[in-house]
Amino acid sequence: MKQGIILLFIMTVWCAACNAESKYYGLPGEYLGWGAGARAMGMGRAFCGLSDDLSAIYFNPAGLTQLRSGQMTAMTSNLFEGTFYNFLGFGHPTQRAGVLGLGVVLLHSGKLEETNIRQETLGEFKDSRQCILVSYARRAFPKISYGANLKLVSQQLSSYQDTGIGMDGGLLLTTYENLSFGLTLKNIVPPILRLKNDDEKFPFSIHTGLGARMLDNNLIFSLDVNKTLGQSLQAQIGGEYLIQKRTIALRIGVDNSGLNAGFGIKRGKYGVDYAFGTQDIGTSHRVSLTWLFDTFGIQLTPEPAAFSPTGKINQTKIKVQARQLEKIKGWSLTIRDKRDNTIRSFEGNDDVPAAVVWDGRNNRGEIVPEGEYLCVLEIMDKSGDIFKSVPESVFVASAAPEITVPMEIGE
Repeated sequence: MKQGIILLFIMTVWCAACNAESKYYGLPGEYLGWGAGARAMGMGRAFCGLSDDLSAIYFNPAGLTQLRSGQMTAMTSNLFEGTFYNFLGFGHPTQRAGVLGLGVVLLHSGKLEETNIRQETLGEFKDSRQCILVSYARRAFPKISYGANLKLVSQQLSSYQDTGIGMDGGLLLTTYENLSFGLTLKNIVPPILRLKNDDEKFPFSIHTGLGARMLDNNLIFSLDVNKTLGQSLQAQIGGEYLIQKRTIALRIGVDNSGLNAGFGIKRGKYGVDYAFGTQDIGTSHRVSLTWLFDTFGIQLTPEPAAFSPTGKINQTKIKVQARQLEKIKGWSLTIRDKRDNTIRSFEGNDDVPAAVVWDGRNNRGEIVPEGEYLCVLEIMDKSGDIFKSVPESVFVASAAPEITVPMEIGE
């Protein structure tokens, strides 16, 4: 741990030295280097080697293969003088066709004063810039992923506007030692905009990143090194520490703008992240909202939903429908009573069976008391991620229903 702290200090000093002379502004598409997602921005934008959430669309599209469910993220940042910087992203993993992503980056400045060469006020104008990112990622091998962005860039400045098309590419390598390495090539195909007389060509840049997970994945360090064509080297460093059963995250990072920090709160499928950053023109605040939704689900259907172990219908067949992104490592089906006590359990290390038969008995072979019981299936994939089904109820009757048959007695 002591060596890790010393290494972190050395890396931070090195980042500061790399960024000391790299505060350049005014490059075409400069806003596309500001980051996306309050989580990544709170870590100093050192995210190329991690890219394990939806902001991978922005930092390294290959990282989208780490999504285990559908995800939507919206971020807003109020910068200065009525300028807003927003990001909206959507990601959807598929079972066989890879991962699809869509992102929108918007920078809008309104009511800017327009003057002539004599500094006479002519009125007001707006500067609006946006980039639409269509992303695709796929695993080439179990530990190697690749991805690409097709981006549509547009800008409206006063009465001038234009649109250009570009492309990015990325690679991600993960190891068994909780290390990951990322490479992103931005503007392989550079967008070109002409607003008045001159063409603005977005510069080519190379981004490399390292991510390290420690303390049972509760502590994350990340380091990025970037080089834009014709500019000096840049470096970013960041960290994240998870507490309270990974429901609260604390973050800090350093980039070419200065110090960044933030936190995140996660509850179930919803998350809120906040980050602030220090810049030459002041402090900026970013807020992100994230929603996870199921794309690979588990559905249980007991047939019949009511039976009696001593009756004619003395068992139920619990049908299983499971769609997972990765190969299944193991599964367990538990049947619980209203007090959440496990009454019966089934498990296996292979693929989930199409159906599991329950005869109304507990793990000791005894008939369970009459009442309602809940069935829950848990699946673990090869990555160690666990998926749970929605509980389905089964009613067990203690005895077969009595049937009354009318009889006629002759005289």
